[in-house]
Amino acid sequence: MLIVITPCTAKKDDSTPISNGSRVVQPSYYLDDKVLISRLYNIREQIFRDSKAKVGTKLTYAFDLYIKTGRAYRHLRDSGNQKRLKSTLISGNEIEWFFLSGGYGIIHALEATKKYQATFNRNIAYQKGIPYTTNLWKDTLTSISDAIFSKLQPEWLYVFGSKDYTYFVKQTNFWRIKNNIKMFESTGSSGPSWLSPKLNELVYSVFNNRLRKFNEKYQKYVKQESR
Repeated sequence: MLIVITPCTAKKDDSTPISNGSRVVQPSYYLDDKVLISRLYNIREQIFRDSKAKVGTKLTYAFDLYIKTGRAYRHLRDSGNQKRLKSTLISGNEIEWFFLSGGYGIIHALEATKKYQATFNRNIAYQKGIPYTTNLWKDTLTSISDAIFSKLQPEWLYVFGSKDYTYFVKQTNFWRIKNNIKMFESTGSSGPSWLSPKLNELVYSVFNNRLRKFNEKYQKYVKQESR
């Protein structure tokens, strides 16, 4: 089983409802520690009580909330791999997909979500007048991430995002002691466009039995060069 962790997006799309009877994941699926589950819920609730978070009313999968609109997922959409990926997540356990989120902290692709605004980036929070949440999540999110990796025991872990997001994974024990991890860290406003083809390449590799070649192509830590 693989774990993929990708970033949330500024634009969010809550137009796709969760179909009746479809699989919906709860944090207890990926966390055993009741204290961590409680912290996860409590911090989410604290953030969403802030009027600046502009929480919506409609429920949708986290997968649809982010992937339907985010620039980091453009190649997934254009290639058609988005639909196959969603079907794979719903029907089996070949891949477990999570998003790092200023509002939800870390959230499974098949959890029910609402629109919101919050960020791990201080400058974006100031410019847009939305909650800056890194200090709320700082210690808890690292512990939660390690607990997820310990419970799910992935064969490989793939992490995509800017340093504001990858920071939380780089603090984990898993990152420090394991080699079965690939991290792609983007830089600046061009970051999502840099991540997009690499994310699609990973998904294509999974679906076409080319994962070994993908892993051989990239080092443990791949950072976008600044321009």
